Amino acid sequence: MKVAWICHFSNQEVRNKLPLSKMRISNFLRSILGKTKFKYGDFAPWMNNLIKEFEKFEEVELHIIAPHTGLKKKRFDFEMNGIHYHFFKSEDDTLFSRIKNTLGFIKSQKYQKNRLQIKQTIDQIQPDIINLIGLENTYYSIAALDINNYPVYVSIQTVLNNPKLSKYGVGDSYAREIEMKIFQKEKYFGCGGRLYHDLIQQVNDQAIFFKMFFPIQHPPKIEENIRKEFDFVFYAARVIKNKGIEDTLDALALVKKEKPSVKLNVIGYCPKEYKQLLLKRIEALDLKDNVIFHDYFLLHEDLFRQVLKSKFAVVPGITAIINGTVIEPTLLGLPVITYQTTGTPYLNREKECVLLAEIGDIEGLANNMLKLMNDENYGQMLAQNANDFVTRTFDNTTSAKRLLEDYKAVIAHYHNGTPIPKELLFDLNEFPIY
Repeated sequence: MKVAWICHFSNQEVRNKLPLSKMRISNFLRSILGKTKFKYGDFAPWMNNLIKEFEKFEEVELHIIAPHTGLKKKRFDFEMNGIHYHFFKSEDDTLFSRIKNTLGFIKSQKYQKNRLQIKQTIDQIQPDIINLIGLENTYYSIAALDINNYPVYVSIQTVLNNPKLSKYGVGDSYAREIEMKIFQKEKYFGCGGRLYHDLIQQVNDQAIFFKMFFPIQHPPKIEENIRKEFDFVFYAARVIKNKGIEDTLDALALVKKEKPSVKLNVIGYCPKEYKQLLLKRIEALDLKDNVIFHDYFLLHEDLFRQVLKSKFAVVPGITAIINGTVIEPTLLGLPVITYQTTGTPYLNREKECVLLAEIGDIEGLANNMLKLMNDENYGQMLAQNANDFVTRTFDNTTSAKRLLEDYKAVIAHYHNGTPIPKELLFDLNEFPIY
């Protein structure tokens, strides 16, 4: 079976193969403007984990089509561990475009060059099925509008047309327009949240939905006992508004009224200009002695070792079905507080595993934080329940094998009308409305 993924990601193994720019001119301009210098780093770890699983499947010839920032060539292909990589330079990744972006001159693009590059690559590969991963990333997902002769399976990470996300300024009108066109055009969707299922079905009653979970980042076993230095940890690859950092700080200010010495550890890369805004907010909330920042860790093991210095995790992101930063602390044994997204209530379907607050409910976040601080046994119970459920439910090998079965079912249905096996379909009873 020949499979093509359209996605984006980066890891050190890939970067070692790619001819990448050192971004000297761009970073020089950024430094003049007081902006954070660009650094290459890992992102989309679920993709890296999914690739590792597909490396094991001898029956699959996997081709990955992806843009990569800083690529010196228009396109660069290589094979590694049996996977065929086809990276291309995005049309908005030129020095001129980077200067415009640095100066704030950003406008919607139709990405004609990207679309052509992706279409040409697909036609060269001639895959049996295409998996579009990351519909919200318009600069490559828009290429789906040009694909007509292959079955396309769309893996849903988030839905920009979700009214809750629009309210918080996630995405722009052009990205939502392209997303909607793809919803209406495609037929096969992999989904792990009821709200996203319902939003897509409202605009495409012919859509077929599969139950799908993205692979998760399993923390390594850390043997040594790590002393607790903080009450709460908030972490993300990029510390930005959509990850919930501002709401976390506002909630912390409420907690401080009852627990004056409460400590929050914020971990992750934070753009210089945004960090200045956060520091002003921290000062206004009288939290200068309560919040400690740590920059992005290059090694995941170092990250998780730092996370373990906190007693509890508060990670109220709003974009993903279930953020990896919600799952990972449960595997480290930390009680977790997060927002009620389309997916997080699934974690409580058998027992109470995580504490949830409605998106934007600062007082609810603060009350949950105080619950954990005031009842250590309750927190331990939550952590154990969550660890048991996540370990059973989110197994990467099982998720990858299920995705492979989805591909087979889509191909058979697309060409022959073969019914989709019921066990692969999204079950409304398993994912009730929240």
